[in-house]
Amino acid sequence: MKQQKRHQTNLISNVIIVITLALLVFLSIVLYNHARLEARFDMLISWLNQIDQAVANLDSYAEIIICVFALYIVKCQLPIPMSFLCVISGMVFSLTQAIIINLIFTAFFFTVKYLEGKFIGGGWTGMILGIKQLHFIREWIEFKGNGNPYVLFVSRLVPSIPLGMVSKYYGSMKYDYLYYTLISLLGFLPRLYIYTRIGAAVYNPFSVQFIVLLMIIVGFTGISIMLFNIFYGIKSKQMNQTLLIYSKKEKYKIVL
Repeated sequence: MKQQKRHQTNLISNVIIVITLALLVFLSIVLYNHARLEARFDMLISWLNQIDQAVANLDSYAEIIICVFALYIVKCQLPIPMSFLCVISGMVFSLTQAIIINLIFTAFFFTVKYLEGKFIGGGWTGMILGIKQLHFIREWIEFKGNGNPYVLFVSRLVPSIPLGMVSKYYGSMKYDYLYYTLISLLGFLPRLYIYTRIGAAVYNPFSVQFIVLLMIIVGFTGISIMLFNIFYGIKSKQMNQTLLIYSKKEKYKIVL
């Protein structure tokens, strides 16, 4: 049993490493040949630049902000990637304006999911963490019932962890709202900045800036998923090594 779980953990980690390295190698090749690709796809880049100019000539930015805000409202109930919303703002507004807008609307999203958790409950996260094999994760998150600020910060920083599920769970614990919002925004800020920069550079997908940003996201996502998989494997092993548990019927019983 232990060898099988260890083999499964190693297999998943190896698959993640292979996929991440393959994507990074591909992006490195694109980066090396970016000038040639820009010349080859000059028509596509010219078309994207025309879109950029058309967006810049729009009369009412207020209507665009309302449309972006509407997408964030939809995001509260539908699995729209937060990266997609940040990229849209980066495409339409200047970098500084887009970051401010994304920060405000992201704080709104975190607030909505927090309130859902506070009044409705932890949802799927609570059900998943109720599984016996995941009790150690629940105890780590709850941190003696007070909520772990370090887990909250890391969950915002790591792309592979769902933002809404974590928000609802911290809301269900009635974690301090202001502290929750501040930690959430600080943890998500590096990702928000990179996604917004991608939106600003998306009109030239073969530029050095755009490719390097993609490489950062791919590398960080792959590493974070692999580290979480290793952490889960280590904790599972520690749980399996705890063989003696007090029982009411028997003084001790064996847990495999």
